[in-house]
Amino acid sequence: MSTPTFLAEPALFSGAAIGSAITLDSATAHHIRVTRIKESETIQVVDGQGTRLSGQVSPGGIFQVQGIEQETPPRLHITVAQALIKGDRLERALEMMTEVGAMSFIPWQADHSVVSWSKEKAERNSQKWTNVVRAATEQSRRSFVPSIEPLVVGARLASDCAHFDHVVLLEELEQRCGVPQVALTSGSVLVVIGPEGGISDSEREAFRGATNMQSLTLGNTVLRSATAGVVGLTYLFTTAGEWNGHSQDVMKG
Repeated sequence: MSTPTFLAEPALFSGAAIGSAITLDSATAHHIRVTRIKESETIQVVDGQGTRLSGQVSPGGIFQVQGIEQETPPRLHITVAQALIKGDRLERALEMMTEVGAMSFIPWQADHSVVSWSKEKAERNSQKWTNVVRAATEQSRRSFVPSIEPLVVGARLASDCAHFDHVVLLEELEQRCGVPQVALTSGSVLVVIGPEGGISDSEREAFRGATNMQSLTLGNTVLRSATAGVVGLTYLFTTAGEWNGHSQDVMKG
C-alpha cells in the first residue's frame, strides 16, 4: 500500500528542513485526524507545487519532517479544455484526468454544450472543480494540483492556442481524414475535448487558424466526452515515454 498523502498550504513549506517541526493548517490536520492515521505511521504532505515532505504527525497537527523531495513536472504540461456536459460525469472526468496527470483545466462552454454557466454559476463551479482536483490529487498521491482556469465560451477558445507549444484536438474517426497520429515528447499542450454533440463548424474553422494544432483520433469507436480526455491523456503520456520508464521525470504517485 502506498503512503497516505495530504495537501497542505504552500506557505508552511518555506521553512521545512529535515528534522524540523511544522504546524499544519487546521483543514489538513483535521483531514489527517479523521483518516485515523497513527502517530507512528509515516505519511506524506505535499504543497501542490511539487514539494513532497515525508514524516509523522502528532494528534495536535505537528508534522515532524523526515524527508524532503522536490519533484519534476512531467515533460508534457497538459492543459485540458473540457466542454461542459451534463450530470456527474463531468466531475468524474476531472477526477480521472487529475489522476492521469493533467496540470490545468479550462471549462469550455462549447456551441453544442447543453449546459451553460452564468457568471455566478461559473464561480460556484470553479470552486467545485477545485475541490474535485484537490481530492483527486491526494487520492493519486500527486504533488502537483491542477489549476482551474476561467470559463471560455465558444470559438474564443481558439484564441488561447497561441499560448501553447501544441494543441491537440480530439476527433471522431470520420473527421480524421488521414491525419497522422500525434507523438509529442515535451512542451505545453492544450487538449481540446468537445461536448457530446461534437465541435461546431464555426469552432472547427477557428481552430484551423492555429498553426500548432493537430488532430487525434482515439480508436475506432465514438467516445463520450467524459471518456475521451482520460484516453487522450493516457495516449499522450505513453507515447511521450512518461509511463514506460524511458523518462526520468515520471510523476510519482
